[in-house]
Amino acid sequence: MKISLPLPLFALLVLSLPLTHAGESTVQAPPLADVAAEVKQGLTVSFTAGGKTDTHGARLVALYVPAGEAPTPFLAPGTFTAKWEGEIVSELRSEYTFTVETTGTVTATLNGQPLLDSRQHADPHPTQLQKGANKLVVEFQSPAQGDAMVRLLWSSKEFPREPVPPIAFQHDANARDLRTGERLREGRLLFAQNHCAACHDGTGTLPPKGEGMPELAQDAPLFDAIGDKYREAWLAAWINDPHSIRPHALMPKVFAGEAGKIDQRAADLAAFFVSTSTTKEEEKAIDDALVAQGGALFANLGCIACHTKPDADGNDEHDRVPLSHVKAKWHRNALVAYLQDPAKSYAWNRMPHFRLTDTEANQLTEYLLGTANREFTGAPKGDAARGAQLLTTSGCLNCHAGVPPTITPNLTATLQSGWAKGCLGTDAASHGKAPDFSFTPAQREALVAFAADGFASLKQDTSAEFAERQIKNLRCTACHPRDGQQSVWSQLEEEVVALQSGAPLEEGEGKPIYTTALPALTWFGEKLRPDYLATFIAGHEANKPRPWIVARMPGFATYAENFAKGLPHQQGFGPVPAEPPGDPARIKIGETLVGENGGFNCIQCHILGKRAATAVFEAPGPNLAWGPQRLRKEYFLRWTLAPTRIDPDTKMPKFADDEGRTPLTDFFHGNAAEQFEAIWEFLHTVPR
Repeated sequence: MKISLPLPLFALLVLSLPLTHAGESTVQAPPLADVAAEVKQGLTVSFTAGGKTDTHGARLVALYVPAGEAPTPFLAPGTFTAKWEGEIVSELRSEYTFTVETTGTVTATLNGQPLLDSRQHADPHPTQLQKGANKLVVEFQSPAQGDAMVRLLWSSKEFPREPVPPIAFQHDANARDLRTGERLREGRLLFAQNHCAACHDGTGTLPPKGEGMPELAQDAPLFDAIGDKYREAWLAAWINDPHSIRPHALMPKVFAGEAGKIDQRAADLAAFFVSTSTTKEEEKAIDDALVAQGGALFANLGCIACHTKPDADGNDEHDRVPLSHVKAKWHRNALVAYLQDPAKSYAWNRMPHFRLTDTEANQLTEYLLGTANREFTGAPKGDAARGAQLLTTSGCLNCHAGVPPTITPNLTATLQSGWAKGCLGTDAASHGKAPDFSFTPAQREALVAFAADGFASLKQDTSAEFAERQIKNLRCTACHPRDGQQSVWSQLEEEVVALQSGAPLEEGEGKPIYTTALPALTWFGEKLRPDYLATFIAGHEANKPRPWIVARMPGFATYAENFAKGLPHQQGFGPVPAEPPGDPARIKIGETLVGENGGFNCIQCHILGKRAATAVFEAPGPNLAWGPQRLRKEYFLRWTLAPTRIDPDTKMPKFADDEGRTPLTDFFHGNAAEQFEAIWEFLHTVPR
């Protein structure tokens, strides 16, 4: 017997909420507790549209809102205002020149004094920042028509014009308006990711599937050959209490049984799933050589940045996902197949697709199964027949097969009831027979506050906020540094080196290098073209831009399109405008500037199309021919003018002095910006 119903284990059951008279709503947002101010990096931005204001955190004074779209999910589309508040921190008293690029109207004050006004066309003049914190307020009025865009920039005698970076800002992270907005967002995301609408019919209240907030379409894992994948003892323990195995699991505890014991119903469901198995897998002895190789791969691919080692116990300071249960969970062949295509049975799976070879998948599997140490015992003997009945009565099919709810109150009735019982109940009496999602008190408050605000925000979203949610959801900063903060991976040197020693890399020119850091996420929205970014995030880009890096960018295909659109929007960029044809004379100059005879000799370190670098040190730089397909022109010019302003550890030399000139005065009188633009035009002519 085999089940092919689309469904893993994600049950949302009855909320057991009493109904009140139609139109009556008892949901009120819980009051926010008074807390002391806490200074953190970033800014507060408040948007106002249609008489309503919404506040959240911001990394930069920047935004891009396409025409006809809302500035935030909680506001109506149309004209709006935005107000950024915080402080610019300066280590010393220094002079900076502030400018703005915008399609609307921008005014700004610094320490209470006028800083800039986009309605005035006078040349910008230097402004002095005091040592320490300087109060900044920037106000933006969107245009009556067209896209809304703003970017705040600065320059000084030491560096050319650039966006004011995230590390320059600080704000009160406990400001009441900010906490109100962030709580609404947390409740909205919890509602979507925990599949509330799978059990509570939102017809007429929620958008049709595939519209509105993308996470509303988030699926649950398919019930595809469950008995061939998982072991019975683990299944019983998982169904009984998922959060005891994996903290932050979206799967709820379905059955409210006796604490510390596996409920008979969980054992029955597990027995049913196992009874559907169609294969019998022979147990194999662990290969120690493969374990060592798999451990090195676990370190080199960055698995260790998101997961603790399989032999690790207890809580982790980086909140990594535990793997101690893996051996007790998986059959070997199923784990190999899963590692090679994690999204096959679960499109919204957060597990990345590393495009593993058969050899790599087997090495990783051997490491995981050979070192995982957790066992699951104590489950009562399950009854497969009772489990088959439970499959249709326990609510599992609501999430995993998309079966419409039939016995739970719809969303309107649930809202009218007060939203405080069932899944959000705080004791046995108020919780009843509803599934237990292990919500924290803060999460319960967030869900109640979201309900009090209504469900209109689910009918729309912004790409910028989607990207920010996914940076957290997909744990991007586990591998990549961002905004001056270290990645988790970079803080695990002792664990990483120990694993790598089990299977050292082959050394030599062009080979991967252990010590190479991953690119920072800070400027990705300005740096990479959205079309390339979407392909890269999806894992569909065949060429590795930095072949010397040990790590490998995995794929997140389901998330890629919105993610790639949102990162540029966060930094004030929209679609890449078409560039006019290059000037033949400038292209010729660009070719000379790239070369070794009278130029910057870029080809010494960089590959150029099919031409190898002439004098590589450790590893060649990225292929310059790929630049126009990968990079935005604005970023290329900013990078070439002052690379260490973006990455202080880069090996890329700075060719321009503080006046913006280079020693190559035969071309454009040494004007660096003109020279680098000529190189950019030339690179468009080099076949990729």
